[in-house]
Formats: sequence, structure tokens, C-alpha cells
Amino acid sequence: MKKNILILLFSLLATISFAQEDSVSKALEITKLMTDALSLDEEQKMKVYKIQLNRFQEVASIRNEYNDDIQTRKEELRKAFNRLYGKLTKALGKEKMQQWAEYKQYN
Repeated sequence: MKKNILILLFSLLATISFAQEDSVSKALEITKLMTDALSLDEEQKMKVYKIQLNRFQEVASIRNEYNDDIQTRKEELRKAFNRLYGKLTKALGKEKMQQWAEYKQYN
């Protein structure tokens, strides 16, 4: 019995650890892309990284929580995207966000 509980606990910890590593790598990747495309300074780069990391963690949480309810999941993901856009606009300004939109459109 104890052995099964330990196996379950380690499996859960490994899954959580993998999800966190995945969020970190995705956040780093998009931060680098935005830094290169928008010529961000170090302060802006750190703000973008924190915002993106929070985004990927929130999205993973939403997908887990609403795994069986597709409609609610879509609504919650849309809300998360709107929050992301607002946070990035606040951190970078409208001009940089316009540049980012143009970059994404052509790349």
C-alpha cells in the first residue's frame, strides 16, 4: 500500500515538474522572440518573461481544470488571452504591441 502511494506521489510530482519546465521553456522562447523583434531592454524583457510564464501556467491550469468541458475551457482561455494582451500592453505600450502584431502577421 505504501509503495503504491509513493509511486503515485512521485508520478504526480514528475508531471507537475514537467509542466513547469514546459511553461518555462515556452516563456523563454517567446520572450526571446519578442526581445529580438521589438528590441526590448532588460527591464521590458523581464516583464515579458514573467507575464508569459504566468500565461503558460494559467493556460495549463485551465486545460486541466476544464478538460471535459470544451465550451467553458474555450471561454476561460479567451479570458486568459485578453488578460495577457492587457498586461503586455501595460508593460510595453501600444506602439510596441502594434509592432508585435505586425511582426506576427508577416512571420
